[in-house]
Amino acid sequence: MTFDAEARSAFVKKKAIQGTFWSYLSYILGKLLSFVTTIILARILLPEEFGLVGYATVVIDYLDVINTLGLGTAVISRKDKIEEASNIAFYSSAILGALLFLIAWIAAPYAALYFNEPAVTPLLRAISTVLPLNALGAIPGAHIQKNLRFKIKIIPDFTSSLTKGLVSVLLAWAGFGVWSLIWGQIASAVTVTVLYWFLAKWRPTRQFDSQVSKEMLTFGGHIVAIGFIGVLLNNVDYLIVGRVLGAAALGYYTLAYRMPELVIRTINLGVDRVAHPILSTLQWDQDQLRSVYRNYLFYTSLVIIPAGIGLALLSAPIIRIFYSSEWEPSIPVMQWISLAVMVASMGHIPGVLYKAINRPDILNKLAVIKLPLTIAILWYGTRRGIVGVALGHVVLSFIKVILDTVVAGRFVNFGLRDVLKTLSPALWASFVMGVALLPIVLFSNLPDLPKLITSVTLGGGVYVGMLYLVDKKLVTKVSSVVRGAFQR
Repeated sequence: MTFDAEARSAFVKKKAIQGTFWSYLSYILGKLLSFVTTIILARILLPEEFGLVGYATVVIDYLDVINTLGLGTAVISRKDKIEEASNIAFYSSAILGALLFLIAWIAAPYAALYFNEPAVTPLLRAISTVLPLNALGAIPGAHIQKNLRFKIKIIPDFTSSLTKGLVSVLLAWAGFGVWSLIWGQIASAVTVTVLYWFLAKWRPTRQFDSQVSKEMLTFGGHIVAIGFIGVLLNNVDYLIVGRVLGAAALGYYTLAYRMPELVIRTINLGVDRVAHPILSTLQWDQDQLRSVYRNYLFYTSLVIIPAGIGLALLSAPIIRIFYSSEWEPSIPVMQWISLAVMVASMGHIPGVLYKAINRPDILNKLAVIKLPLTIAILWYGTRRGIVGVALGHVVLSFIKVILDTVVAGRFVNFGLRDVLKTLSPALWASFVMGVALLPIVLFSNLPDLPKLITSVTLGGGVYVGMLYLVDKKLVTKVSSVVRGAFQR
């Protein structure tokens, strides 16, 4: 390896760690605000009201995937003629955002009919205003991400979450009920769009190129298909639970996801923001690509695997402490969902890899296998209520991760055995941690708060100690890598 190659490797590693840190910090701050907001709202609003908003937001999630035609991702992946690509992306997104707002307005009564809930119509029409707002901010936001300005991205992420929380809580306190959640989301969309425009060092021009436009729309088409199928895969449970089990069940089910989302999915989203531009720069360097791919799996597993097991074991005190005993039906759901999200997170990096190497079509092909299987298993799970749906997610997570890992391994020469070897320190340490916590969780008569504090303290100590025993140099190595990434 030449000096230049070594220097490039060190630079990429440093940028990857710095970017992941700032991106995760950005997300975790936003999610913490969202978590605090949910704690307050759970004591003001009813499960049925959370479920009603869930009906409307699941429809918006599908439309929002189409909203920018995947062109923000295409801009990030673009290596030449960035200005022309950004212009076609911005104007196309703006037009489509307005069109989708009209579609949502017209389709609202049909969505209400599907969920057997007339209140969905006005709620969906109101929240659909986020579609044109998101479209206007997508490309400025993509430029912040493309330029690896992850530190500055904390500002819009945190401020929009703060706005959403304040508006929702104040309106709920004032008696606006379910509408407090709707107006909170609209206020958040306005805030993040304004801040993206203020912070991005880019403005649209009239500079276009027909070939670039064609390439962008082709790439974007694949991303839209991936996103739409991905949202369907991720949200089909909401469609099924809402249709079969009703608004109250959907409310309990939705809340059970909040903590796993805060702790685990936030890591995935933070990694996605960084890994995509980083891997894109390495798509022609097989060795570097494999190295970064392996490192992302390794370092994220050190956090995600113990977090998933810990959340599953401590779901009961977490629900009762933060949301009150009124939400106890969410406890068994959160236990299974924590494990499902933990397993699924190990299959997140392969998806980022496909986009980074300009092969998003692979995700579509894999989705053809995953989608019917997902619908069948989750629909069958409704026979045992929301707990059955959550258990179905665990089964699906293992199937999907194995499939993704095997396929991705062919592109970076990193097979399933290599992945298991990479994850083994976190797996062994987390297993011992879980065994150590079982007596406290199952047999202790401690009140919920002392039980939670004791379990987190003991679990963290056992986990770090086991990592040290598995590899005495590992803890030192992780600390050294993180410190080195932030040294000037």
